[in-house]
Amino acid sequence: METLRVQHLAGYGLEVPEVEVAERFYTAFGLAATHEGGALQLRSLEAGPAEMVVLKGGSQKRLHHLSFGILAKDLPAFGEHLKKLGTPPVTPPFGEVRDGLWFQDPWGTWVNLVPVEPRPEPSLEPQLVTPRVDRHRWQELRREVKPNRLGHMLMFTQDWEKTEKFYADALGLRTSDRAAGKVSFMAGGQGVRDHHCFGLINSTHRGFQHGSFQVDSIDDIGFGALQMHKAGFTEGFGVGRHALASNLFYYARDPWGSWIEYYADMDKISENWVSKDWNDLPYIWPNWAPEFWGKEMNANHEAR
Repeated sequence: METLRVQHLAGYGLEVPEVEVAERFYTAFGLAATHEGGALQLRSLEAGPAEMVVLKGGSQKRLHHLSFGILAKDLPAFGEHLKKLGTPPVTPPFGEVRDGLWFQDPWGTWVNLVPVEPRPEPSLEPQLVTPRVDRHRWQELRREVKPNRLGHMLMFTQDWEKTEKFYADALGLRTSDRAAGKVSFMAGGQGVRDHHCFGLINSTHRGFQHGSFQVDSIDDIGFGALQMHKAGFTEGFGVGRHALASNLFYYARDPWGSWIEYYADMDKISENWVSKDWNDLPYIWPNWAPEFWGKEMNANHEAR
């Protein structure tokens, strides 16, 4: 029998104390905003109808829900599968914000499974570069950055190892790599895909750590960072290159202490990939900044 697997991350939901501030932040980042059903919906350029970040008002910032894309044909099977795991589908009071199945994981986090179209496998052909002769490349670069798609998010969690096992059993996510004792990176789907679409950070309690959106190049990342600075959101980290997934990055701090990331050039994995535990630094450049990774980046700013 074929293993049930979510295809990719379809989005997440946050409660924030000031929705209008959130809208300014995320539109400066390059996402398109609409208001529907009392919620702010944020989409990237290539997002399907069900792929979005949803923000609702609340007394403080907190993780509201997770959403993963599944194939429509797998919807009934996932319903039966979740019943057998003891986490049967049930629609929450706010269930209208997304279609599909809803359930709560053993720690109380709401998870949504929504039908999506499968994403095409990335091309592995070498990219042909037009020789730059008698041209000004700097004049041709696109300066307004709008991310292509949501790639991944990381979530703080207690019971880190048990949570990793549950999400593997319930959703078919595969652990692609770990920063030993600290972070699990997990991939969805079949075939060749991004190194991870979801991740878990060992912490004291549940919470949102960062969401990450794919762009085309290091120029997009650099212009994205500049775009955020011009909009007044100047706290960030990067540009740099990660270890493990190898992607280029820039992180901007949101108004509530969490992060959003532009990324490009991430490792791709297949069914032949072998997961490992690593003790390497989380990025290979720029210079090591323990105050960022050890304190700010991994601080859980959400109330218990």
